[in-house]
Amino acid sequence: MSAEDENQKENEPDLREFRIGVRVDPEEGLQSIGMEVVNGLVNLGGRIVSLQGGGATFRKLDPNEEAQDKNLALNGCDIQVIMDVSGVGETPASQEHDRLYRAGLDLINPYMQIVGRETQPADTEIAQEELKRGIELLKWVLDINPGNGSAWWIIGKAEQALDNTEVACDAFGHAYRLKSENADTAREYMYECLKLGRAAQAISAARHAIELKPDDMGLVANLALALLIGGELEEAAEVIEIAVNGAPDDPINVNLQQRIAEVCAGVVPQPRKLADMDAT
Repeated sequence: MSAEDENQKENEPDLREFRIGVRVDPEEGLQSIGMEVVNGLVNLGGRIVSLQGGGATFRKLDPNEEAQDKNLALNGCDIQVIMDVSGVGETPASQEHDRLYRAGLDLINPYMQIVGRETQPADTEIAQEELKRGIELLKWVLDINPGNGSAWWIIGKAEQALDNTEVACDAFGHAYRLKSENADTAREYMYECLKLGRAAQAISAARHAIELKPDDMGLVANLALALLIGGELEEAAEVIEIAVNGAPDDPINVNLQQRIAEVCAGVVPQPRKLADMDAT
């Protein structure tokens, strides 16, 4: 390839397709789809090349339909956006975005509660200051790029370390909507919902996580837990049996199966929040 051809190739646009719409979710309500991602890319140096579409596709929701029916999650005003993202990363705003993201992550990372990893205690004055500063930096990141789901996830982990469950749940909810292909994001959102007793949202997120990783018995057990707290006892018993059969050596699954059986038998009361699991 000649130098002229290489130069021409470098100058070719990097075109990507995005969708903008409105989503109706029976548990989460009315949500915009894709707007944060597109606006964030524009702020980072992306350029909108074309727009197509715009027709609405809504229908009346039947209250008698099952909540897990995928037809209840509808898109309206669907717009196809073609963007040239070849300039992303080259603008001052993009560089500032990356700098703030790294700085915020560095402050929060030592205090993240992650299974299998040692975590520094978050109850000291220095820890509290670093977590709050990290959150502040990541909110500046989101001012530049509101579609950064990873920034929302890290904010959720920081608020989790600070025991701010309501705020953590909201942050994980943002991350879940922006990073719907990530099973870990769905799991974090599910747990924070269960802490607050939001069983319907937790069940929905747990089902979605299993769609992403159907062979992960930990995620299957999570769905059983959410179903238990949501009062769906028959299905909870069926789901936990699948988890135990798939991972018979996992004591967490076995203990959960026993708890579900005890609730079904009326031996112990049904938990309404995650904390109730430790109360009996």
